[in-house]
Amino acid sequence: MVPLMFDALSACNMGGNKQNRIFIVIQLVGGNDGLNTLIPLDSYKKFIAARPNLFIPENKVLPLKGFSDVALHPSMAPVQQMFNDKQIGFVQGVGYENQNYSHFRSADIWITGAEASKVLYTGWMARFLETRFQKYPQGFPNVQHPDPPAIKVGDMGTFLFQGSVMDMSIVIDPASTGFENSESETASNTANTYAYDEVHSIQEILQQTERYSGVLKKALATSFNHSKLYPKQGENPLADQLKTVAKLIKGGLQTSVYHVDLKGFDTHDKQITPGDPLRGSHADLLQKLSQAVQCFWEDMHTIGRQDDVAGMTFSEFGRRIMSNASCGTDHGSSQPLMFFGAGVKHGITGHNPVIPDVVNATDNLAWQYDHRAIYSSILKQWFGVPGHLVSEVFPGNFPDVKIFS
Repeated sequence: MVPLMFDALSACNMGGNKQNRIFIVIQLVGGNDGLNTLIPLDSYKKFIAARPNLFIPENKVLPLKGFSDVALHPSMAPVQQMFNDKQIGFVQGVGYENQNYSHFRSADIWITGAEASKVLYTGWMARFLETRFQKYPQGFPNVQHPDPPAIKVGDMGTFLFQGSVMDMSIVIDPASTGFENSESETASNTANTYAYDEVHSIQEILQQTERYSGVLKKALATSFNHSKLYPKQGENPLADQLKTVAKLIKGGLQTSVYHVDLKGFDTHDKQITPGDPLRGSHADLLQKLSQAVQCFWEDMHTIGRQDDVAGMTFSEFGRRIMSNASCGTDHGSSQPLMFFGAGVKHGITGHNPVIPDVVNATDNLAWQYDHRAIYSSILKQWFGVPGHLVSEVFPGNFPDVKIFS
């Protein structure tokens, strides 16, 4: 892949220095049930008929100010508050044509920004980052770019940041944020060996990691009075991850993109506690998501970064319309995406999911927006990437979706 040309001057010419902006990608691993997250009230009777053992009672859902036909799961009170404060927006029905129901393949499609029939070997965010960090990793870090292009916070990396040459991220585990690095030997010690090129490449990566670790240590050592809404360490893994992201931002990192995740959304069974639809695994997960986003957003206000930080949620797919006999839902198609930040377009984009009069076990929700239309709109509206460059990151013509106001 030939790196695309996108410099700071072009960003300034488009209005504001959008290169200072930060974007948080929250992956809901397993396939989130969008119908029980953003609940359609305009087809509520059909909703009940399709999910007699799973539906949320209408008198328990959380209303959204200004929107009478949709409501939130009862566990999402912090998100309800942020929505009513105009800091949350939803996009309904995001997916892709010819939905793949494999966790692994569908996650690849979402993370690479591919169409279902093609395999890509770079993450969509990495392709964007290569427009800024040209020739990466050669010559990085440097004076202009002293910090990692991207950071994955969690227990493992993500293909989202896989570039054309190498991974463009550093992985940080909130459970163990120390950076113990051993000194790397120089490639000259192996200059005459058969595997010189491979050894040299590995040593360059190790040396680069050592250099990045210094700025990460400094940022993580920054004094920070976090939001008092955070739970204790270990109670909410997403909150722990976002707390680390907040500290890195407060510590002055210029890193543009962070990826965090919350696992457990593959709710084939016991999505609710039998007999109590307000409790169960899905309710617990949505509560953790809402709590974590609220705490993090309060941190961004505390440090004055609320205007140049935003984020989104996504999952590898949604769930089926009909519930199953195990108080759960099976792999489905489209899903609502949540965006948060002071700059997001407040409200609901797109129409509520259409539920048929008669639902069978294989019925799925139609998609309204291609995932690549969402991604390309993020690059244009949030990062200020010119349209002709966006089309090189995502070959094809995708309509703009208004995500940021």
